[in-house]
Amino acid sequence: MGTQSAMSSEAAQLPIVLEAVDESVATALAVGLAMPDRPVIDATTRDLVGHLRALMAEDLGFDGDPAVQALFREGYRVLDLTRRPTAESTQFGAYQYMREVGLLTRRFADVYRETQEQDEADA
Repeated sequence: MGTQSAMSSEAAQLPIVLEAVDESVATALAVGLAMPDRPVIDATTRDLVGHLRALMAEDLGFDGDPAVQALFREGYRVLDLTRRPTAESTQFGAYQYMREVGLLTRRFADVYRETQEQDEADA
């Protein structure tokens, strides 16, 4: 698959632990009365970016599915370094980015689950 070359080799070697992915996504998307502290936002974002990269390194049917191709384009757009918050970014900007990565990671995890279920059904 052509998309793997764009992902780091270390992400390609990490196993996908869907429980960890779900936990990070739940943290990112939880609705509370107050915004999380910036260190929590930054740590959750780092976890989500790692999960997203690992999921993008998997064979999710990129070559044959236009919807998956669109998902990968969105993944590359979100992971673009110029879009990521910096230490100078506002807490709200970092929070919004964390939620965007969380939503996208959830979509990739759903495709990964479907792929795994299909592989098991085919076996």
